[in-house]
Amino acid sequence: MIKKILVPVDFSTGSAAALRYAENFAAFTQALEVKVIHVFSPQATTGDTLVVPSMSELMEQRDEAFEAFLKDIPAPEGVARKSELLLGFAADKIIQHSENYDLIIMGATGDTGLLEEVFGSVSSAVSQNADCPVLLTPSQAEFKDYNNILYASNSISLSRRAVLEFRDFNALFNARVHFVHINDEEGQQDGKRESLFAPLFNRPEPEFAFEIQEVTADSVQEGIVNYLQAKPIELAVMVTRQRGFWANLFHSSETKQMVLHPKTPLLVLHLEE
Repeated sequence: MIKKILVPVDFSTGSAAALRYAENFAAFTQALEVKVIHVFSPQATTGDTLVVPSMSELMEQRDEAFEAFLKDIPAPEGVARKSELLLGFAADKIIQHSENYDLIIMGATGDTGLLEEVFGSVSSAVSQNADCPVLLTPSQAEFKDYNNILYASNSISLSRRAVLEFRDFNALFNARVHFVHINDEEGQQDGKRESLFAPLFNRPEPEFAFEIQEVTADSVQEGIVNYLQAKPIELAVMVTRQRGFWANLFHSSETKQMVLHPKTPLLVLHLEE
C-alpha cells in the first residue's frame, strides 16, 4: 500500500505537472500524505558582494516563491498536502528523504520532459539511489487509472522479489500487464515465453490479466520503445539494482528513447543488494 508520496519540485512547468500527477495519483490510491519539497541550492555570485542578499533573505524569497507555486496548484479534495523548503543539494536531499516514503513522483526534467536533458543530474541520480520506487513523469503526462502496464523483462525483473513488489503495486490498479521480453541481436532467449514467469507466482496465474510477449530487436531498449509506440501503455516499469543502470541505458541514441517516450511515465523499482 502506498501511504506517503514525496514530490520534489523546482517551480518549472514539468514539476508542476508532476505535482498534479502525484496528487491525482494519491487521490485515486487513497494515499495518506503528499509531501512537496523544494531544495534550494544557493549559487556562488560574482560582482559587488555588498549587494548580495543574506542567506535568510534568500531563503525568505525562495519560500515566497514556493508558496506562490503551490497556490497555483490546488490539491484535489481529500489529499493531505504538506510542504517543506530545504537547503542543500537537490539529489542528496531527495535521496535522504526517500527512506521515509513509499514512492517518489517527479518530473523527468523541468522544461522539456526529456530525461536526457538531466542525465547525470537530479532525476537520474534519484532514480538510481532512492530508497523507494521512483515514478518519472513526462511534462505533458496526466494521471489516469492504469489500464495497461509494460513490465520490462530482464534477469533482475524476473526475480520473485521484484515481481511480488510489482504485483503489490498493481493491486492498486488491477491493470493488464504486458510482460515484454526482448530477444536481442545476441540471440539470448530464456525458453518458451509461457515458462518465463510461471515460477514467480503462488498460483498458476496472477490475479490480474496479463500477456507475455517476446519481441525481437537489435537491442532491449529498441524493442521496448517499439512496443510502447505500438500499444496503449500508460506506465512502463523497470527494475534495477546496479548503480550503473542509467549509464548503461544511455549508451546510444536508441537507448535514450526507452524512457523518453513522450506519453509514458516510467516507474523504477529498486532491489537491494
